[in-house]
Amino acid sequence: MSVAVLESVILIVSLLIVANIISHYFVSVPPSLIQISAGVIAALFMHVKISVDTEWFMLAFIAPILFNDGNRFPKRELWNLKGPIIGNAIFLVIISTVVGGVIVKMLIPSLPWATAFTLVAVLSPTDPIAVQSIAKKARIPGKLMHLLSGESLINDASGLICFKYGVAATVTGVFSLQDATVDFLYIAFVGAFFGAIAIWVFNGLRLYLINQGVDDSILHTIIQITIPFVIYYIAEDVLHVSGVVAVVVAGIMNISSNRRVNDFSPEIRLVTSRTWDMVIYILNGIVFVLLGIEIPFAMEELVHNDNINTFMAISLSFVIWIMLVVIRFIWSYLYTTVAQNNDGKIVIFSRERFDYCLMSGISGVRGAVTMVAVLSIPMTIKGGDAFPSRTLLLFIASTVIIFSLLGATLLIPILTKNSEPVTYRGNSLNDDDEDDDDDDEENEPISPQLNQYQANKVVLERTIKKLKEENVKDNDVIYSTIIAEYLYNIHNLNVQADNPAQISKKRVKGKKDAELWDICFNCELEAIEELYANHEISQDAYDIAVKKIAKYKKEIVKHRYNPTIEFFIAYFRRTILGLKRIIHLPFKKHEEVVQFNRDALKISIAGAQKALDKLYELDLSDYDKIADNLIYVFQRHYEERLDLLQGKNKHRTPEFNSERAGLEIKALSYQRAFVQDLLERGRISKSTANELRQNINYSEEVINVDIQ
Repeated sequence: MSVAVLESVILIVSLLIVANIISHYFVSVPPSLIQISAGVIAALFMHVKISVDTEWFMLAFIAPILFNDGNRFPKRELWNLKGPIIGNAIFLVIISTVVGGVIVKMLIPSLPWATAFTLVAVLSPTDPIAVQSIAKKARIPGKLMHLLSGESLINDASGLICFKYGVAATVTGVFSLQDATVDFLYIAFVGAFFGAIAIWVFNGLRLYLINQGVDDSILHTIIQITIPFVIYYIAEDVLHVSGVVAVVVAGIMNISSNRRVNDFSPEIRLVTSRTWDMVIYILNGIVFVLLGIEIPFAMEELVHNDNINTFMAISLSFVIWIMLVVIRFIWSYLYTTVAQNNDGKIVIFSRERFDYCLMSGISGVRGAVTMVAVLSIPMTIKGGDAFPSRTLLLFIASTVIIFSLLGATLLIPILTKNSEPVTYRGNSLNDDDEDDDDDDEENEPISPQLNQYQANKVVLERTIKKLKEENVKDNDVIYSTIIAEYLYNIHNLNVQADNPAQISKKRVKGKKDAELWDICFNCELEAIEELYANHEISQDAYDIAVKKIAKYKKEIVKHRYNPTIEFFIAYFRRTILGLKRIIHLPFKKHEEVVQFNRDALKISIAGAQKALDKLYELDLSDYDKIADNLIYVFQRHYEERLDLLQGKNKHRTPEFNSERAGLEIKALSYQRAFVQDLLERGRISKSTANELRQNINYSEEVINVDIQ
């Protein structure tokens, strides 16, 4: 049995590789269609047939796919589009299941009601992965793509739960709306709660390992890959709640792999990101290959079915796909008509909105999740009889997936009236300018003058000098930000060089940092006292601000506990603070919230300005107790805080991020040149040069991943 499983895996992966190679030559055809074709060919000519275990399949495919979707989805867009996403993901799924189930029952009178609803429920979840390549070619509006992606996170859960009840009703012959509703709420909410708790534990574990200096990229990648499987298994088999909801919530709340998570090194982020790309790439491909393998056998059984012929089944599939598009279009049009109610005026018809909603309907492509679910339909029902029309359901679901893919491929470019070359996954440009010719040279014994820490410091210092020379205006915020980061890296290197074995590589805090923080916190306290003395802030705002500064001083300036206890105390406090913001805010009066926010803004601005003035004073007075580089870093910290508080901060705009990424890549090219110069002058060994180059390459790859 194990040999058969191994042979099946090797065969499917081989078919996937061939299909993906072919897809690079037929760029106008979505890779998923070519993968389906590969499965069809294997079934017809190689007589391949694979039986799928329901629970194993859901665990192996659903859990990692949905977790990755939640982790990768932009959280800001998810929040901004929460209304239409929830509407599409929950209410549209329910409406589609009910209305579509009635229509399917009318089209196929012999189909039991529960089975009709099961079929539409399994077709409800959309799969944006299958339409992403089409989107790149046809330029689907970004808002619509975010809506499709966010919707898929939740409608996978709601659609699969509806599907589960449809299957259960078909198998047992019993269905209670009240019991189903209560059960639905229980497994959904408890599943969501467990997912949140579980990912909170995993996040804490990963951050603690980093805090302790355990920064092995392979270890962190394995932990990250294991998370969805563990969460799904415990949710389903131990707690008997929705593993789908649990992994979706866990994915959304997981520590993202973008550059803002500075606790993780570029190597960890890069290896984790690329590993996930490979895993999801293979899983999605395998699902479509399996879909292709199942289609011929479903068609063969339909050919011998006296109740319905193959042509009729294909026609029914086409009608059901049109039905789903129409339901989605009507829902989107009604929702956008009400949502875009400007000044109480409802515009019934708008050509622009009509095209947008039609594109939304066609873009609701079915894919991996639908296929995984339909393959999990049991063979028999209670009593041992065959599941009603299982073959027909499998065939219709498979054909609807194909129709949705073909429809999106052919119609979306027409609606957008735009087309450009497609870049598929695995075909992105890779500008690797690393020069490894040094490895081919003779291994002559060299006595390096600099170790890795020293060489890295020299490279960073020379890069900073180069950036300062280019920053002729001396007030470019992008240059200043990157220079400050490089200076802080140098400061951390100095601390690590003094005691590399006992200091976490990612969270360095030295004595000089604490001294400077103490000076700044005292300045902020002075500013708070002045505002309170002048009756410019309330008592409540004053008390909270003073407590906050006192807490920071205890945590940063005076270490009361050992590092492990300090870490977990800080982690619990951040969690509790986040929960308080979520729970207390809705119960406060609007006027109180507005006034408190105004006072908090005054306090933050006054404190930052007071601390910044003191830092300028220390800089001018040649304060020798603190390194000049560290003063510059603190100045940039408070300058950026003031820019943010005063509305001048541009750091979150796409333009700023694009310019910053370009300058970061440019600075990395300077580092490469300086490493090569040190190597040629005999200041470092080849192994040290390769280590430095590797770190530079990791950093550049992380930037490129974020840009993509």
